[in-house]
Amino acid sequence: MFVITVVPLKRGIISDTLSYYSGETYAEGTIITIPVRNATALGLVIQSETVSAAKTALRAATFSLKKLPFQKDAPILGVAYMQTANELTRRYPSSLGAILYNLLPPEIRNGDIPFPHVRHAPVSEALSPEVFQAPYTDRMRSYRSLVREAFARSGSVLLVAPTSIDADTICEELENGIDDRIIVLTATKTKSELKKAYTMLDDYSKTKLIIATPSHAIIERHDITLVIMEQVRSPHYIEMTRPYLDYRDVLRIHARYSGRRLIFADILPRTEEEACRRDEIYATYGETPKRIEMQCAVTITDMQRNLNDVKDFALIAPTTVDAIKDARRRKGNIFLFSPRRGLAPVVSCVDCGYIFRSPESGAPYSLLRVHKGDVEERWFVCPASGERKRAADVCESCGSWRLRERGIGIQHVYDELHKLFPTTPIILFDHLTARTYKKALFLRDNFYKTRGAILLGTQMAIPYLNKPVMLSCVVNMDALLATPTWRVEEENLALLLTIRERTSTSMVIQTRSPDVELLSWVKQGVVEQFYTEELKVRANFNYPPFVTFIHATWQGTEEQVRTIEQEIKTTLASYKVTTYPNPVTTRDKMIMHALVRVPRGSWPDEKLMHLLRAIHPSVRLMVNPDRIV
Repeated sequence: MFVITVVPLKRGIISDTLSYYSGETYAEGTIITIPVRNATALGLVIQSETVSAAKTALRAATFSLKKLPFQKDAPILGVAYMQTANELTRRYPSSLGAILYNLLPPEIRNGDIPFPHVRHAPVSEALSPEVFQAPYTDRMRSYRSLVREAFARSGSVLLVAPTSIDADTICEELENGIDDRIIVLTATKTKSELKKAYTMLDDYSKTKLIIATPSHAIIERHDITLVIMEQVRSPHYIEMTRPYLDYRDVLRIHARYSGRRLIFADILPRTEEEACRRDEIYATYGETPKRIEMQCAVTITDMQRNLNDVKDFALIAPTTVDAIKDARRRKGNIFLFSPRRGLAPVVSCVDCGYIFRSPESGAPYSLLRVHKGDVEERWFVCPASGERKRAADVCESCGSWRLRERGIGIQHVYDELHKLFPTTPIILFDHLTARTYKKALFLRDNFYKTRGAILLGTQMAIPYLNKPVMLSCVVNMDALLATPTWRVEEENLALLLTIRERTSTSMVIQTRSPDVELLSWVKQGVVEQFYTEELKVRANFNYPPFVTFIHATWQGTEEQVRTIEQEIKTTLASYKVTTYPNPVTTRDKMIMHALVRVPRGSWPDEKLMHLLRAIHPSVRLMVNPDRIV
């Protein structure tokens, strides 16, 4: 008889480990089905010992062990998989079970598809990650060469893309001649498509090109020799739920333990990757460009100067209108980018200055227009929590009817375009019109089929631009400059370079701040100069990569918030912790933050990690989040 210690792979289970008795022993790393309360869940074996060896502990226990059902041919996780999970527990304040649960693909941890039986190979010597910076077309050309090279050496390739549309687009780019060797694993695939993909994954008769999103990225196939992370600076590599794993860390650690070659690729990799490349911690794939060469010309339109030339406010400058007309005459397609959703990002009272905010998150409501048949409805939507409620007719503070929309949303731009181009096909691409993946593809395909059409979209539309457009326009650059993140320069430069590389002829940027240095970097493509300046700024302000941010967020009543604040200050007394309120906090619903800066080279910190795990579970803890306010 044996005592089996298991880590439950299920959300909501407080205990880190559970113990069962069994007539069979199981090796460490075996995935088995365990009884939990009145249901079953997956569990990972971390220890198996005889009853005689555990006799003392069993006598002292105040409970009896459940019997573990016999598990035939239970799959076993590889050594590299377990080593990766264990190291992640030293970098993220979460349990081993929660990390392993998140690493497993959704269809496997939910039991829809059994865990594949994989072959494990001896681990070769770990290689330094490589940084590959180039435009999209150049990256695709290099990927074809890398895949052919790996196949020639009997190796498979894992290419990780941030989203499903990116994975499908890359598949279309690379499948020519190897369509029988490509496996695509994404959340948008049907259950039957995933079953077919896992069947191909178990076939070792041919080497494979596996294209996957982060949720499917940890694949234990023994012949994978190369891992490519495409668009490495994408925020989609960070999970939106606890423990907020960053898959750039996950894949880097897994590649080290499995001996795989790893390439970080993007038109503008993160400044952290560039810093490691300059310090020779990471290697360079190919040549690192000092500037990005693109055929598309960039025009900066000074909206302040344009407004002085017209009597009324113009959302689209006259020069931009002329450029759109010219592109339409040439039967070219046009993409207009608007960064804000809805009609307006803020609604306020003219008389008292009251701003409508969500009581849950404290964030200002966006005003959204929705059509139900012939009836128009207006809703307040919280961009932080997704909360929706009917838009108010009067001020909640003073009762005034004089409410005003502040800022420019994409629906406002859509109305203006219809006034300027009443006979032009205009396609709106936002979270309302592109609710599903199939709907988004339909809008994209309809846009490219209609010559001279205008696609007006938010940032979610950009990955769907799989063919160049003749003209692109950033309607409101100033909204991007006001984005509350310490990565604002890097995010905006990457966004604008991405739009520019998907434009064949001309790109227009409308702004009231034409002299900001960012716009000159976009126009000239001088990425090396950007990195040099950005690293200087981050060193001065103590930002990553020179420190590691440990960021905490909690909310509640004033009494609750103050209690947790004192607990955090006491727990982290040996570290320099800064606490501060969120700018949108109210007395009824307070939101507080805490920030610890861990010096470069001191993370992971075992003592700090132990203290973080002792903090109240209602506090959200994140490592190096993109936003600290």
